[in-house]
Amino acid sequence: MNRQLIEDTFRQLQTEMSPVAGIQLDLSPAECERMLAVLERHDLEYDRKIRLLGVYIILTMAEQRHMDCIPNHPGLTRNILDGDYLYSFYLQFAVHCRELDLVAFLAPSIKKMQIRRSNGDFAAYNPAAGIDEFLLQESRQRSRTSKAI
Repeated sequence: MNRQLIEDTFRQLQTEMSPVAGIQLDLSPAECERMLAVLERHDLEYDRKIRLLGVYIILTMAEQRHMDCIPNHPGLTRNILDGDYLYSFYLQFAVHCRELDLVAFLAPSIKKMQIRRSNGDFAAYNPAAGIDEFLLQESRQRSRTSKAI
């Protein structure tokens, strides 16, 4: 099932990503394992799993492109532009998929990570942990709402 989920997610991302950007989505299945483990812990519909895995893939690839920004590197400009495009594509994709609450939840941690990077702190960012935290919060909120009714 995980293989099918990954393939379906990449297929959806490819159809929504601008071909003009010229970006190949090349995250390996092994790099998706963190997020797959998160998705398995939550009771989610298959389409939502695709959306959330898509968000994870886009954010992970954006981070990788920006981490490859080394001064005087011949691909520096391309890596910056690709990373920036992927961050904007993440927003576009999440809004299209109606994951606005997720965007609002992740925004502070993504911005803090970007600020740290601009100051030379290149600690890894784990979007799977943020998405897991969001899903736990969402689940608790649904539980409270159903108990109140």
